[in-house]
Amino acid sequence: MQAPLLLTLALGSCLAAGQTAADLDAEPHYHLLLENDQVRVFRLTLQQDESAFVRFRRSLLTVTLQDGEIIIWDEGKSPIQHFQVHQGETSFRWFVPQEHEQALAGGYKNDRQNDYRNITIEFLNPYIGWAFPYGGTINPGSMYIGGAIVADVLLQPGDSIPAPDQAGPELLISVSDLNLKSPSGVRIRKSAADATWIPADLVSQWTNHAKTPARFVIVEFRPDVFN
Repeated sequence: MQAPLLLTLALGSCLAAGQTAADLDAEPHYHLLLENDQVRVFRLTLQQDESAFVRFRRSLLTVTLQDGEIIIWDEGKSPIQHFQVHQGETSFRWFVPQEHEQALAGGYKNDRQNDYRNITIEFLNPYIGWAFPYGGTINPGSMYIGGAIVADVLLQPGDSIPAPDQAGPELLISVSDLNLKSPSGVRIRKSAADATWIPADLVSQWTNHAKTPARFVIVEFRPDVFN
């Protein structure tokens, strides 16, 4: 059985529970963190016995914020199958441009005592992801998905991540608390489970200035791919 497809798509229907799918910005468990002409970024939080059933219309990237277990179910199926998830785990699903007028419904349900949290990134550019068309869980390290590079980064105190070789904007998702600094003195101070948009003119090398490890996922948008 191929769990990564379920983890990525999160396709589902709450027919058994009598729910109707809501758009991301209308589902109360999804909190909008950031929006611009490239992305919408939401934080999903589910407490014990809460569920969320939403309709997806664009390509998605999800970042799990803590270890745990969550129920994800497919359309027409009962919300019963559990999946183990891990802090920093990143999954992607591409909608081909021809599918963007359609929508897919997806369900998460938390029946555990600990909260379930993730960051859900909706890509507004329909061509992001063409190199990773089937979606799936992105392994630790970095992966080119088409139009963007997704990297899972862990910096020890004093360590740095170099600037990308192409100047495009970046989206940074903080898995831990962050205190990053660029050589020019620009700082990023964020709590865990937050999002930061870095314009192309501020993209730089980043150094961990905290006394604890810094964990984050960074999405580098590649300006050479699209007009």
